[in-house]
Amino acid sequence: MKIYCGMNFYGYQVFPDGVVKKGEKTMVPFLDKDGYVRIGLTINGKQRKFYVHRLVYELYVGPLMIGEVCCHNDSNRINNHYKNLRSDSQKNNVADKLNNGTWQAGDKHPRVKYTDGQIESLQIFIARNPKLSDSYIASISKLPRSLIYDVRRGRRKTRQQRINERKSNVLHGN
Repeated sequence: MKIYCGMNFYGYQVFPDGVVKKGEKTMVPFLDKDGYVRIGLTINGKQRKFYVHRLVYELYVGPLMIGEVCCHNDSNRINNHYKNLRSDSQKNNVADKLNNGTWQAGDKHPRVKYTDGQIESLQIFIARNPKLSDSYIASISKLPRSLIYDVRRGRRKTRQQRINERKSNVLHGN
């Protein structure tokens, strides 16, 4: 049986698998809105929130270079073991998410307001009726003008459209 010794971080013990303890008490982490594990720690009398994967990476692997992000090798945001973490560019991190199917966009995003079906229907309707005003489309579709405005200008897309756009950007070095 292997016993891990935690690294000291302002009186907290941070273990290689992402467990954080204060004395004998295991701290309870929480998931943020994007599904990353975070933890609230009191540092010098002030409550601060930390991403567990960043904390583990910086303590067990080393500091991140400027322009690098901490990435999960298996794209599992809950697996915060230091051997599952690496530093890479944000561009490569997004490419991994696209390849693994874990990139959150469209219907897969936890805070989605409009479905891909609604966006696609609106895109088709606007393409077929380009002269109709945003106000008129809003009145007949019961969708907000801001959404119609964004769809008309290409700012709102379906998940698949966003994935295709990202893959194209990654392939062409943008």
